[in-house]
Amino acid sequence: MDTSELQKQLSFLKAERDLPERFGIPTDAFLPLFFSLRFGGDWSYAAEEIQTISIAKKTSIYDDETRVGYTREEIFLLVNPQIIESEGTVHRLEKCGDEQIRMLVARPFQVKVQAEQIIIMTVNPLRREIVTERLPETKMTFSGSTAYDLAHEMEHLSEGKVSGESLWEFRIR
Repeated sequence: MDTSELQKQLSFLKAERDLPERFGIPTDAFLPLFFSLRFGGDWSYAAEEIQTISIAKKTSIYDDETRVGYTREEIFLLVNPQIIESEGTVHRLEKCGDEQIRMLVARPFQVKVQAEQIIIMTVNPLRREIVTERLPETKMTFSGSTAYDLAHEMEHLSEGKVSGESLWEFRIR
C-alpha cells in the first residue's frame, strides 16, 4: 500500500473514531452505524445501558438532462429506540445472519419510532462526502422497506433472533 492510500485510511479512521465522542455516545454503541457504512445493510447493538439500531434509507437521484445520478444513503442511528405505532402488515421473505435459508415474516408497512437520540449520516457518492449530524427530532416515521428493516432489527433486540416460516413451506408450481 502506498503512503497516499495509508494517509487516506488513517484520516478516515480518525474522523470515524471521533464521531461517538462528538455525539456523547459510547463507541461500541456506534458500531451499527459504522457497519452500515462499511458493509451495507442494517445492524443492531445491545448492552446493559444502551441499545442502538442503524437503518439505511437509499434514494436514487437522477438528472434526465445530464443522464447522471447517484444513490444517496441516509443511515439513521437510533439510540434506545422504541416502536410507538405501527400500521399495516406486509408478508415478505427475509434472510438473517447465519440462517441457511430465507423465511416468511410479517412486518408492519409503517412504523413510528421514538429514540433518545437520532443521528443521521448522509452519504453522497457523487461528491464523495459523508455528513453526520444529530436530528432535533426524537420521533420519526418510516414506511416500506425502511420500516421492515427497523422492525427486523427491533426483533433482534427484543428476542435475539428473527423467526418465521421456512422457505421450505412454500409450494413451487
